[in-house]
Amino acid sequence: MTIKQKVLFLEKPNVDDLKQFEVKFDCIYYTLSTLEQLLIDFRTSLKDIEGIYCGWNGFGVFGGFRGKLLVHAPRHLKIVATCSVGYDAFDIEGLSERNIILTNVPSPFAFEAVADLALYNAITSFRNFKLYAENLNNNQYAHSGISRTSMLHGEFDQSSGKAIVEPVVGHTYGYACCKRDNLSPRGHNAVIVGFGHIGELIGRRLACIGMNIHYVKRTRLSESQEKSLGYEVTYHESLEETKDIADLIIIACPGTPSTRHMINKQLISSMEKPFRIINIGRGFVIDEDALVGGLKSGKILFAGLDVFENEPTIHPDLLGRDDVVLTPHIGSGIAENYRFTAHESMKNIEITLRGYDEKISRVN
Repeated sequence: MTIKQKVLFLEKPNVDDLKQFEVKFDCIYYTLSTLEQLLIDFRTSLKDIEGIYCGWNGFGVFGGFRGKLLVHAPRHLKIVATCSVGYDAFDIEGLSERNIILTNVPSPFAFEAVADLALYNAITSFRNFKLYAENLNNNQYAHSGISRTSMLHGEFDQSSGKAIVEPVVGHTYGYACCKRDNLSPRGHNAVIVGFGHIGELIGRRLACIGMNIHYVKRTRLSESQEKSLGYEVTYHESLEETKDIADLIIIACPGTPSTRHMINKQLISSMEKPFRIINIGRGFVIDEDALVGGLKSGKILFAGLDVFENEPTIHPDLLGRDDVVLTPHIGSGIAENYRFTAHESMKNIEITLRGYDEKISRVN
């Protein structure tokens, strides 16, 4: 009888592929509790595992797969597979030293889904849709005309980020909301920081609604690459170069030491006019204390955040504001992406453990 290789699952994927995988491997479904317990299990019940399926959350609750976790990882461990495209929660150098392969999943479904969320926030930031929705959902009069008229005559308290609205009977044209004009995004300048594949997809969507696309990237695209985008773009070497023109800033860059707190108090103060900001990249690119200060001062008109500086903790002063849209890191959270990444992660594990001569999405 052949002994099956053991694979640890930190999350049990709800996909049909799992049944076939269970035939080939000894699948151990594990619920993380404490770091101490996991280290004990690494030495005992999990000592023979050869692969780890991290799913989406992986070892994030322990600060990632590094430090003690890596030092005490089972000695037969050959591969760690994450379903996400990002891998900043893993000690790449340490894994390489242990000859442990790390794989991720660059998913086309994820790229498109994240770009969709950026588009949603971009439109909301100009049209004040959140303010209207909150008022209509929470008021007692259940009347669209009263809601629209009341919001037109309402006030916006910048410090608290709350709309102050009293019922006003009438049928007015909703051209403004709490003294804030409802604007079309058309003709406004969108600055995309980080112009990789997701940045390009965001640019395409915003260009389709008439926005002028500017991008910030360490290296400019070639002339042929810019033309192949299918929409016009303007290049800037740094975000500071856009301080005179930015109406909307979208963070789509990776989290690195050089991008940490790229959005800070100094940069916010240097912007020539009030602007909107969206972050679908990495949370710590924005200094959230500075962001809150910008919202309270009115220098920042709107913030749409899917990632956070101290994730999973949310800055308390961002909660409950009508000029902020918060989503719990679900930019890529669609069923199509879930199924695709689960399939690819298990495929990476199978190819590695069985020694098949096939390509895997290897990080290190």
